[in-house]
Amino acid sequence: MNAEVSFDEKAATVHYDPAKVTPEQMMAAINTIGFRASRWEPSAGQRSQGPGMDQRFHGQGTVVAIDPQKGMVTLDHGAITGLMPPMTMEFVVDAREALQGLQPGDTVTFTLRPRGVTVTIAEIAVVKK
Repeated sequence: MNAEVSFDEKAATVHYDPAKVTPEQMMAAINTIGFRASRWEPSAGQRSQGPGMDQRFHGQGTVVAIDPQKGMVTLDHGAITGLMPPMTMEFVVDAREALQGLQPGDTVTFTLRPRGVTVTIAEIAVVKK
């Protein structure tokens, strides 16, 4: 196993032997040490674009919590086509200033950008307070 960590991007890519550990076991181990892990697999179209892709995903949800010091927002969001089912999830926001003015209960639209094995919020906007 090895890991590539980017503190600037607040993301890591973990490479492991699936014959020795499942993705769920790896995510549980990462979550146990205080980090947030999620599984991101590119769709067929994204895989064909290769590593230089600038793929974006769009979603809508409700703000559950905001942590301006960590630059994170927790969203209860609907399905994000090509990426994930509806769930409540904490996301890193690329620009912390985008969190200004957000409040729990706000309905927002957002754009996600893949960052290794995770995604970050590239854009977020309130549509209903």
